[in-house]
Amino acid sequence: MLRTEKSGTWTAVSEPSQAEPPPPELDIVSRVVTGSTVVTVTGEVDTEAAPALHAALTTALDDTAGTCVLDLTTVDFLDSAGLATLVTADTYAAEHGKSLRIAVDSNSPVIRPIEITGLDIVLRLYHTVDEALEASNRPRRSEH
Repeated sequence: MLRTEKSGTWTAVSEPSQAEPPPPELDIVSRVVTGSTVVTVTGEVDTEAAPALHAALTTALDDTAGTCVLDLTTVDFLDSAGLATLVTADTYAAEHGKSLRIAVDSNSPVIRPIEITGLDIVLRLYHTVDEALEASNRPRRSEH
């Protein structure tokens, strides 16, 4: 607690705990581009945000005829829950005969956890949304 003096009296003012940061900002927007669904995510994908991303991807995959592009180019942080969501969504897409393509710039902070875990070999990654939209349905690298 902080104490501040106001007109000769002391007033207790509570300060936010450093151990409990506010939940991260997350923005998820879906749109249709040339017959494909593009899901753009901005902010941080962590344990709190992963369920919202999972729900948005499941809905997008259910609503699309074949291809869903996940745009992670404006994501600042991706933890293990976010990585698990990518794998789950990719599996869901495959089970339903659809394609999940992920746009993530090689300079993005989220590419590192994807590469460290080896998911860059499993997932269909592209540098831009346009590249992902223009790509044919190439198989995962592990399927070559």
